[in-house]
Formats: sequence, C-alpha cells, structure tokens
Amino acid sequence: MKDTEIKNFFYRLQNEKKDDYDETPGQVLTKTYADILYDKGLIIDYELCYFEKEINGKKLKLNGFSLDENTSKLDIFITHVNQENEVKSIGASELNKLAEQSLNFFTSSTKDLSSKINKKEEIYDLTKKISKLKNPIQNLRIFIFTDFICEKKISLSNLPKKVECEFHLYDLNKIYEMSIGGADLSNILINFEDFTDKTRCMLAHKTKEITSYMAFIPGETLANIYNSWGQRILNLNVRSFLQLSGKINKGLRETLIQNPDRFFSYNNGISAVVEDLEIGSDSEGLFIKEAKGFQIVNGGQTTATISRTHKVDGIDLKKVIVPAKITIVSKDQFTEVVPNISVYANTQNSVKTADFSSNHEFHKEFKKLSETVTTSNGKKWFYERMRGEYQLQKMKQKDLGKDKKSSFNELSPPHMKFTKEELAKYLMCWDFKEPYTSNKGAQKNFIQFMRYVNGRKFKPVYDHDFFKGCVAKAMIFDKTSKIIKSNKTIEGYRSQVLNFTVALMSDSSNGNLHHNLIWQDNSLSDNLLYLIEDWSLKVYKSILKGSSGNISEWCKKEESFDYLLDRKFQFNRKILEFEKTKSNIKKYYSQKDSQNIKMCKDMSIDEWNDLWAWCRETDKVDVELSNLALSFLSMAEKKWVNDPSPKQAEKVVVAIKLAEDNGVFD
Repeated sequence: MKDTEIKNFFYRLQNEKKDDYDETPGQVLTKTYADILYDKGLIIDYELCYFEKEINGKKLKLNGFSLDENTSKLDIFITHVNQENEVKSIGASELNKLAEQSLNFFTSSTKDLSSKINKKEEIYDLTKKISKLKNPIQNLRIFIFTDFICEKKISLSNLPKKVECEFHLYDLNKIYEMSIGGADLSNILINFEDFTDKTRCMLAHKTKEITSYMAFIPGETLANIYNSWGQRILNLNVRSFLQLSGKINKGLRETLIQNPDRFFSYNNGISAVVEDLEIGSDSEGLFIKEAKGFQIVNGGQTTATISRTHKVDGIDLKKVIVPAKITIVSKDQFTEVVPNISVYANTQNSVKTADFSSNHEFHKEFKKLSETVTTSNGKKWFYERMRGEYQLQKMKQKDLGKDKKSSFNELSPPHMKFTKEELAKYLMCWDFKEPYTSNKGAQKNFIQFMRYVNGRKFKPVYDHDFFKGCVAKAMIFDKTSKIIKSNKTIEGYRSQVLNFTVALMSDSSNGNLHHNLIWQDNSLSDNLLYLIEDWSLKVYKSILKGSSGNISEWCKKEESFDYLLDRKFQFNRKILEFEKTKSNIKKYYSQKDSQNIKMCKDMSIDEWNDLWAWCRETDKVDVELSNLALSFLSMAEKKWVNDPSPKQAEKVVVAIKLAEDNGVFD
C-alpha cells in the first residue's frame, strides 16, 4: 500500500514539473521541497537561485539558500532531478558527489568566488556577503533534494574548519513522509530527563478539555531544546512574526548578560502547547519528564534570544529560569484551539491579531470564488489554497475527456492556476505598490500581506468582480515574467525586475485596471506588451546603476522603488487596459462600508433635500455634516456617477439616522 502511495506521490511531482512551462524541473522540485520544509519549521524564509559552474577544476552547484545573519547560519539547497517517468534509486557515490558540489560552493564563497563570476548574476550578492560577514558562518546545513530513492548516508572528509556542518537528505521516501499528516507534531518528543536540571512544574488549571501547568524551565534546557528542534517548535504564527522582526531583543540580551538570576522576574516567559505531558514527582514536588508535540505559541523571540546569546556571546545560562505556561491540547483539537491560544497569548506585540494560515477567511472566500466563476469558454481558474491540492485533484480525476485527457485538466489547465503566495505577490505589487516587500521572498511577502488583511488595511468585497480583477493581475504577472525571461539582455535579478515593472505600471496608471477587458480577451493588448518589454529592460538597467552595493538587498528596501519612481517611467501609447472606466474604479469596501453607501444611494432627491434643510437648521449636527449632506444631494442629482467615499458615507449615515429619530422623513 505504501509503495503505491509513494508512486502516486512521485507522479504528482512529475506532473508539477511538466505543468510549469516557465521554470526548469530543478527549480520546480526545489520550491516544492523547500515549501514543505518551511511549513514544518525546518527552514526559515528562503530564496531560489540556480548556479552551476566548474571553477579551478571543482564543480560548484546551488539551487537555493536560506541565510540567517543573526545566528550565523546558512542553509544550502542542491537538487538532483529524476527525468524519467518511473521511480529509481541512486547510490552513495552520486549522493556524495552532490554534497561535495554544494560544499565547494560554500568554501569558494568564503574565499574569492565573487571575483570569479559575473557581477550581474544573482548569486554574486550571496557569495560576496558570505565572504564579508561580520560574524562568519558557524552552522552550515546542506539539504539535498531529490525525487530518486536513496537509502545511503552522506560521507565526506575535509569538511571546513570552525564550521558546524550538517547534511540532510530528502529523497522521495522522506519528502513523502514529510508531506502527509498535516503539521506532523507528534514526532516532536522532548525528553526533559535528558537535561542536567529538572524542569519543575505545578498544576495551574484543569477542565474536561484542557489542562494547564505552570513550569519553570532552566535557561540551558530551553536553549538546548531550541538548538535541537529549531523553528519546528515554534507555532507558524509566532515563526512568521519572528521573520518580520528579525531583530534580537536588546533588553532580553542585557538581562541575560548582566542579571541572569533576575531573568525570571524581568521576563514574561513563554506559552506552549503539547499533545501530552508526562509528569513525575520527587521529594521537592512535580517535574516534567516528557512532552509530546511541544509547540511555543508565545515567547518565540525570548527562546531564540536565549539560544543566540548562549551560542554567540558565550553566556552561562545556569542562573536563568524561564517561566512557562504549558497547556495540554488533544490532537483532534489542535487546529481549532492552538491558533486561538497563539493569538490571545501574544497580547504584547503585533502578532496578536495575525493568522497566517490557509484557513483564514480571506483564502476560504477566494477559494469559493474560484470554484464558481467561469470564463466565457467555460474554464475555471484554480486557486491553490492548500499546497499540492491541484495535483491531488488531477490524480483523483477518474473520467477522461477528449484525446484521453483528464476532464479536470481541460477545465483548469496548469497555466490557469495560482497559489496563495502568488496571489499575495500580485496584490502587494499592484494594489499596495510594495515590490520591495515581494523582493524579500514569497513567505515574507505573504506574511506582510496577511498582516494587512488582518489589520483591515485590505478588505475586499468577495464578488466575481474582485476575482476577475485578481486574475487580470495574474495574467499581467505571467506575461511580464515570460517577456523578461525571453530577453537575453536581462541576465539576472529577473524576479526583482518583474515585481518592480508591475508596480511601476500600477503607479503610472493610478492603479486603474480594466480587468473585464483582460478577462474577456484572455490576453493583453500589443501596446501593453510593448510597454512591458520596454520598461522591464529599463528597470533592469536602472537597478544595476542605482544600487551602490548588494543589489538583492537594495531591492528589498523602499528606497529602491523610490529611486525607480524618480526615473519617470512614461508611456506614449494608449493602453486600453489602463483606461479609467466605471467598472474598474470600484474600491475594496468592507460589508459595513457597502451598507452605508447603499443606504445613501437608496435615498430619493426629496429625502436629500429634507436632510440638508434639517442639517442647516438643527444644532444636532456640525457644519461639516451639513456641507456633506449638500455634497451628497448634488451626487444624487447626478445619479451617482461615482460612489461616495466610505468615510464620508459613514459620517452622513450618522446624520440620516439622527434625522430619522427626529421625524424628518415622516
């Protein structure tokens, strides 16, 4: 049974590689594996960056990386693709060769690799940074991704000195195991008896569903747990918040260095959840023996800072005690209870209202739209809310359509699919004009977008018009990406050029997008295609000229977009897609805003006249409201050519309700 499941998983991966016409099979496989590892908390935000060359008789290869300067940790990804349509195995020699190629890249980067490659290559910035780091890399993890099966272990000699080097193999079997079973928390089993000092605890609260303990974790124990399990023990919301801040808490560090014995008094501690907790007792009271499914839902920064201060500053943690609230939550309640605990526990920072999961209302509502909105030729755009569900749907499809093709594939072909991370990028670049945020990577961009959604900066009306607008932006992104890749002059920084080019188009058109035209034609006009080709090349040349140092890092800063805006990108051809129409200036209204606007537009001319007359005579409204009532009377007489703004409508509704209470409309 398991062999069949692994084969099906392999065919799913093969389909993903074939479906993506723009990326190489290696790039597709690297992203798929890295996404799974990110979801499990094994890596932080990463970048895909292909490089393969032979220098001084040594072969160097890289498919992606994840660099954490705060902890002096570098993860390198190297990918080996099975190009055949059947499951196969590779041996130890092939495996060691891959590990050696990635190790060659690292050791060369610490020396002079940056001087031997083209400065326009995307990998140039990374190699230069590695050689110039203030705190040299202390921990190197090499991840080998392959859709072959390999039961061997990596065995290399001549490892770099003063660097802790780890090799992690993710072959077909292992990545399959990682991809099933949701969050896979059950195998996070922490034996507290392995540590020198006992973690004392006391029962704090107990109900039928939930039991909570107050624990006192030795600082050294918490640091060792974090060093062993890393990001895996941090709930996704907390992990995402830490990515955004990325800063070491100075106050925490000072306390650890200067007053370690006062840490318990000065710090709020951590909150954690577990599936099961084994408690022991001795003459001094209760202590924790074992914790299953351990997840920190508040205090991620505290934990990371303790670990880093111990590792980088060499601080002795013997005197440090960390207060911890540990709650036992049954496995079947984890998905429901843990997000709430995470939100309510984080009352002291901006993660308190955040939910970065695919179960958020926004993604559910958008998924519903993707299932109901059809194109003029009867096809549907597929929104991949959960990773891998597109391929799962394809494999589940039993019936075949014409030419023996899956009817699902005919309904939603591969080029009509986008993920939640891709949607976030479209909207961050077009709606919010933050290409520099998108340049920070898919995960960080997605997190920032969800913060806007949670913070009510972005509240769309979930209707067909909104969905079509998003699809139009997806089509613009897709076509711009293809034009950039086909331009031989653009040698690197293609993703940055893409994000900047789209954001510049949005800025120059004041965000106007005739999405119905794009939706109906299922294509872009020749004038817009010409503009994309012209501007993308200009963007590329501009960022090479505008950055004085690390181009990739510069492109992540707001000043980079300001620099491009100052270059005055202009178009002298009529772009139909950017023409202002009544349908494409619709704002993203909340439900309350929509109700207020509707109430205003439903009033008759006579009622507006009565309201304005009452506002002038009464002392129950101020001059501003009276003037607004007159403005709305004028808009009503013009048959509401444009909607009133939500803020104005909210104010006028107050006057309308006051007037109703005073019998104005009787």
